[in-house]
Amino acid sequence: MQNEPVNEPIVDGIVRNAVAKLEKLRAAAVARAAAPVVDPVQPESKKRINRGRTGISIIEQSQLDLFRNEQAGRFERSLLNPESEFPTFLTRLPIFVPARRSHQRELLDEENAMNFETSWGRGRKFGPPLTVYDEDTLIAIGKLRQNRLKGRGHNMPIPITEVHRLNDNNVSVHLVHCMITDLQHVCNQSCGGRNIKMRMDSVRRLASTVIEVSPESQNKFIKSGTSFKLIDVAWQEFHENAVLLIQFHPVMAAWYENEYTYLDFGLRQKLPDTGKALHRFWSSQPKHYEIGTLKLLRTIGYMREHKKFMVDLRRVLKQLEAEKWLSEYRIEGNGRTKPFKVVTSRT
Repeated sequence: MQNEPVNEPIVDGIVRNAVAKLEKLRAAAVARAAAPVVDPVQPESKKRINRGRTGISIIEQSQLDLFRNEQAGRFERSLLNPESEFPTFLTRLPIFVPARRSHQRELLDEENAMNFETSWGRGRKFGPPLTVYDEDTLIAIGKLRQNRLKGRGHNMPIPITEVHRLNDNNVSVHLVHCMITDLQHVCNQSCGGRNIKMRMDSVRRLASTVIEVSPESQNKFIKSGTSFKLIDVAWQEFHENAVLLIQFHPVMAAWYENEYTYLDFGLRQKLPDTGKALHRFWSSQPKHYEIGTLKLLRTIGYMREHKKFMVDLRRVLKQLEAEKWLSEYRIEGNGRTKPFKVVTSRT
């Protein structure tokens, strides 16, 4: 069964509520700063009781800590207004594979890394196998970004090395405070116990992922001889939910600000896994575009034989045309003397 399109106002509402709460906390913090500090001694029995603290209060406390650290000069902070951006570099690499995680083990080298090579980049991915489900999680996290922090790496909420520092020796990261149920709402998924666990496991996989890019694939945001993480995460679980502090690595933050592609997330959620991978790749290409089907297969990390891919490709093309995302398409060649290629035109 296909999922319904994501409700974009939900995303905007989550972000607006977080910003409104932060502004209220700022005003309260300023008022407290002008008042005398009182630190009453509580009975030992009361110190041990902390049952009433909800996920929302934890987020509010984290936002207040963020404000205090900003006032202390540990970093500069600015608010973000994310839409549907996604780093263009990641749209062109077979990192999020349209296949089961268990099927990817055959792709690992002697260091348990997955090698990738396309016309747009070559390197290795370390960490657990990732699928388009994990890509959905990453896109949802990106849509909930709230703050941009600039400062020394050791002053960030989750300290990082300063290898990827800016010209002024600072680093820049993007920050998200949310609950795991917020990600479910963005992905238009239910918040049942099993679904929550699956999403939390996905967040953990993303936090364990490290990308190593070959020297010839370096760009101005990736220094030669280094690797980078997608995100860092600190979380606190309670009941059937979890509070997340998610920090995008400086490379990811730079891509979100300078080299990004807009993804139609609502349309993406209507597509099968192969369709999601194809849609993600085509979104970063010119509106009128052609590519060999074998090259396209390798670029999205499709793991079955070419014959199966052609069946899935035709099905996805037909669906994208029905959704009016493609104005027209055609497949040329005979697969023998003339290799297959697909020609697409986007609306």
